[in-house]
Amino acid sequence: MKILELYKDYHITYASPEDKHYREGWVNIECPFCYGNPGYHLGYNMDSNHFHCWRCGGKFTDQVLSKILNVSNTEAEAIINKYGGQTRKIFTERSARVNLHPFKYPSGDLRLTRAHTRYLEQRGFDPDELVAQWDITGTGPLSFLDKTNYSKRIIAPIRWDNRIVSFQARDITGKHSKKYLACPKAREIVEHQSILYGNQSQWQRRGICVEGITDVWRLGPHSFATFGIDYTHKQVRAMKTHFDEIIVVFDPDPQAREQAKKLAHRLKNTFGIKAHAYLELDMDPGDLSPVDAAHLVRQIL
Repeated sequence: MKILELYKDYHITYASPEDKHYREGWVNIECPFCYGNPGYHLGYNMDSNHFHCWRCGGKFTDQVLSKILNVSNTEAEAIINKYGGQTRKIFTERSARVNLHPFKYPSGDLRLTRAHTRYLEQRGFDPDELVAQWDITGTGPLSFLDKTNYSKRIIAPIRWDNRIVSFQARDITGKHSKKYLACPKAREIVEHQSILYGNQSQWQRRGICVEGITDVWRLGPHSFATFGIDYTHKQVRAMKTHFDEIIVVFDPDPQAREQAKKLAHRLKNTFGIKAHAYLELDMDPGDLSPVDAAHLVRQIL
């Protein structure tokens, strides 16, 4: 669908490359379906022609246009046809084009500097322990991969089935518009949002589902992450494969809690997994002290 033309004709504001929610290959607008932190969360994928909100999930095209243009579904379908789109096409799994190029890390001398270790220590992490457990490293002031700037970040390899398939990079400066950057999709061996982050060899049949990699670092080997609250169907299937019981511990903001409840409900009612959302935390799991994190794990497991 000619989405840019449609947005311009109807004066719909969308994210520019300078915005933190901009993603290559997507056209993002503010999502009219979810609440919480504002931002351009509702994306339209230019290759596969579908809408997907990074917070509240996939949407039908006529559903989106009806909402943002304040028209009926019938009128929305006419607009879709006018701009060359398709109706009732929902995105249930991200169809990333992966492994088009060899997997590699960002450029530069990858190592943890004093700036990296200071950032980790300020957050209550032991850098040596994280290196031993998660093989993290860091980028310097000049680091690029496929024209994307990965400077001054911690690089966390993502493993699946005993091999490195991708990576995620965490900003240590607080100045980058995006706290997290993933490996470019074309270089991923396995698309990271189709799998789970954690140490598979240490998982047991009861697990703690969290949002991000630092949450896993804090809560330990019983936990795994979905790389955000916007989980995919493939990730849910992976949960079913590895776990019989799951406690979902997302961040305390309203949208994250709503997604935690939705995920627990889906695991329970669609896949028969014993699951519930833990909604009593008042801070991100990754910001807990080591003592409080250990207490939480003992409490919920």
